[in-house]
Amino acid sequence: MRIRGHRVYVGGHTPEKWYGIGKRQFHYLVSQGLRPDHRFLDIACGSLRLGQYLIPYLDAGNYHGVEGSEPLVQAGLENELLFDLATTKAPKFGHGYGFDFDFVPGFDYAIAQSLFTHLTREDIALCFANLRPKAHADSRFYFTFFEGDEAQNAHAESHANLRWEFSFDTMQTLAGPAWSLNYIGDWGHQADQRMVCATPA
Repeated sequence: MRIRGHRVYVGGHTPEKWYGIGKRQFHYLVSQGLRPDHRFLDIACGSLRLGQYLIPYLDAGNYHGVEGSEPLVQAGLENELLFDLATTKAPKFGHGYGFDFDFVPGFDYAIAQSLFTHLTREDIALCFANLRPKAHADSRFYFTFFEGDEAQNAHAESHANLRWEFSFDTMQTLAGPAWSLNYIGDWGHQADQRMVCATPA
């Protein structure tokens, strides 16, 4: 996978989008208290648009990324991390589309940026359900979504090229009683994706 391809695939059509969104996530998470000693889970980590910042920042072994496409992750490791950080920082990865978090020992912070924007209700609910056993009382799970008219949503399977919109009430329903959701809203995302922080209920 060429360097341009792995960036475009996750929406990094320009350097501003690639570096800008990754940097915004990183700075936002640090502003929310993320420290190098925290265990982090990057859900739909792609080709490391965020990971290129987090892997050097976090203590060795504390970055965990899950992504459906293993070649996409490999392209990120080969092209975005320098000076052998892919070895010295020992990031860990899981692959597949079923939200299998078995490889994660637990997390303090997690994020799903621009993931729920491409998923059906059923897959969002599955993500919440499978993630909950990996959370402890102080865990924080940040996610973005498009807030809007659900009647416009496609009647189709989850897909990276389709867009789903939901109300915050729907997101609360999909999270279920095991999660408590705090609506953050505008965090300066270029495409106006809204931010939410979920904590164990």
